[in-house]
Amino acid sequence: MPKRVRPYGSAVEAESAALAWSRSRGGGAQAGDAASMITACDIASQAAEAVRALNELTSDSTDSAGLDDVREVIASLQRMSQELPRVCEQLARMLVVQREDGQITPGPGQDPDFWVTEAVEALAAAGQAADMLAAALSQAGKISGELRSASAGQLCRADLDGDRPAQRVPDLVTTG
Repeated sequence: MPKRVRPYGSAVEAESAALAWSRSRGGGAQAGDAASMITACDIASQAAEAVRALNELTSDSTDSAGLDDVREVIASLQRMSQELPRVCEQLARMLVVQREDGQITPGPGQDPDFWVTEAVEALAAAGQAADMLAAALSQAGKISGELRSASAGQLCRADLDGDRPAQRVPDLVTTG
């Protein structure tokens, strides 16, 4: 049974949990309400499913999603991507601790130290990519904040006589 940890703990808590898990190979929760505990595997699975569902929703709702919806999704993805480098670092620590504690053993003709090092380096690269993703999403959020939708006080008006391109002009509110 996998060790249960509280999601979004500190790096020190993650390292302690990895050490305790690798040494005990046991089960229950350390402290707190056991019902509120969830495994890292459960959360990762839920995150993957949420991204899959988000892909479906965004591909099907291009006509119904508003500019504010787009901004909110960008902001949420940015928050998520900001946490990914830390997760990658914690996973790398867990691999190292498990190797040091003898939980990772060599297969025929394998050097587990080599493979753990390769995995740690790959996780470091994933963390750097997540940093770049967070920066790009931050930029997208800033730029989308400059956009204005037609429902926010501006209309697209066509040039009926065709002598110039359509222009965006503000709605005029008249008081009577």
